[in-house]
Amino acid sequence: MSTHETAARASPLKSLPWLVAGLLFESTAAYPWWVAITLPTTEMIALHGVGSVLLAEGLRRALPTPYQRPALGVLLFFALLIFILPAVGFLGLAFGLVPALYRTAPQRASRWQPLDLPALPYQPMVPPSADSVAMREGLTSVLSYSDNSRQRQEAILACRHLPRRQAVSLLRQGLTDPTDDVRLLAYSMLSGIERDLDEQIKTLSTARQDNGDPFGQHAEALAMHYWEYDYLKLAQGSTARFLLNQALDYLDQAIDCADSAHRQLLRGRLCLALNDDQGAKTAFQQCQRLGMHDDDLAPYRAELAFQTRDYASMLTQLARLSPTAREQPILHPLLEYWR
Repeated sequence: MSTHETAARASPLKSLPWLVAGLLFESTAAYPWWVAITLPTTEMIALHGVGSVLLAEGLRRALPTPYQRPALGVLLFFALLIFILPAVGFLGLAFGLVPALYRTAPQRASRWQPLDLPALPYQPMVPPSADSVAMREGLTSVLSYSDNSRQRQEAILACRHLPRRQAVSLLRQGLTDPTDDVRLLAYSMLSGIERDLDEQIKTLSTARQDNGDPFGQHAEALAMHYWEYDYLKLAQGSTARFLLNQALDYLDQAIDCADSAHRQLLRGRLCLALNDDQGAKTAFQQCQRLGMHDDDLAPYRAELAFQTRDYASMLTQLARLSPTAREQPILHPLLEYWR
């Protein structure tokens, strides 16, 4: 039974106290007439009036919900009928009108589908069940092909347990969902990730201003946070380019304080993202001079060679990888392809 149909059927038990009270007043008013057969007095008429109102309210509450409005009009109609026709009016309403209205109460089809409130992103994270559809079929499949909006909501919520880069791509897919609840949930989670980055940048900027940054640690952290906007694909187009340039400016400030192979590697990756091939090449050469191992540097130099279509140099860089690095899950398929 739908929620509308349930609301259309009022519970007669709720009217019982009103009916009992009304019958008590009516009995009190009628008792002198039954015993002494006297003419109605002012007190008897007043008691009868109060009893009529109570009985009328009890009968009104016993009606199907659509017929209880307007409350004042229904109450006055019933009260007047019971007052003018003692006993007969009440019995006619109780055993004739009320059951008949229940048989003719409109049964409208429900126009909405009730859904349980999903777990909100700020609640404690609970790992998804291994038996859930999302875990069996994959989050991307659920978001793309499932007709159940509840399952798609669960897939969006499961993104909380994924690395941010994977989660953002799925959340962006959720933004195109036909159901409002799924789209709003995906949007709120994306906004939460962006808000977290903004707060970290603000905290680092404040700490840098208050305490100084002689070794460039705060500048390096700011560069990494600005770069994360592009790495996570939270920004696109000119906005992404602006944030990458911001990251590059902060990283150059950190390098001016203290140069290191790690900072030069990050600078090379930023230059790759900005399509600055010469800047990336210079940064990677500096990484080599500072003693960075080939297993850490060669994949990025191979990426630069591929970006410039220097495939011979790319194969040379991939050949520098150690046997252990070649077996890494990310690099192994790439090496197999170019073998």
